[in-house]
Amino acid sequence: MDSPHRFIPISEPLLSGNEEVYVSECVRSGWVSSLGRYIAEFEQRFADFCGVRHGIAVSNGTAALHQTLVALGIGAGDEVILPTLTFIATANAVRYTGAIPIFADSEAETWNLDPQDVAHRITPCTKAIVPVHIYGHPTNPLRLSKI
Repeated sequence: MDSPHRFIPISEPLLSGNEEVYVSECVRSGWVSSLGRYIAEFEQRFADFCGVRHGIAVSNGTAALHQTLVALGIGAGDEVILPTLTFIATANAVRYTGAIPIFADSEAETWNLDPQDVAHRITPCTKAIVPVHIYGHPTNPLRLSKI
């Protein structure tokens, strides 16, 4: 069935360099995740880029969020403030630690976390704020860090 609406993708693959060669090489090696030549190389290059000694690659964003929360000591009874507009993985990662997701409104202009609403939701149990950058539009970290 034809649609009268033009399809506008959220993102498209960019294969302007060696990406296709590298992906094919990984598939042929049998290592498309977890291990393999490129994982250690990526981790070290990313760590170097960030100016730190270690970088850890994980399988997906949910695992990265969960691992970060655990590393920060977030656990049972803690509250973590999240935006109302986010993928369910953000809240799931909080729940995996035993913490409680607290949803704050999003800004009408950017759809990102509203710092004013965040300020109203902070309690003595609040241990973290997880801003989510929506559709490539970054949250304003300076406004959130003032809270």
